[in-house]
Amino acid sequence: MLTFIGFVLLAVCVYIIGKLIALPFKIIKNIVVGLIVGSAAIWVVNLFGMGIEMNVVNALIASVVVYIISSII
Repeated sequence: MLTFIGFVLLAVCVYIIGKLIALPFKIIKNIVVGLIVGSAAIWVVNLFGMGIEMNVVNALIASVVVYIISSII
């Protein structure tokens, strides 16, 4: 019985550590996807002759705007 409790505690610890390690990767993945979406949005706007400069700040702002618009629709 003691061995079973040890295995259960080990499984719970591995699960918690796995969740803690995966969290930063989710955040980084969301930021990278946002930059890609924002860059694509700026590129599409520039096709219509707006002339917006392509940089990281503008891409992040555009990705937030695209996220807000997509959550409304």
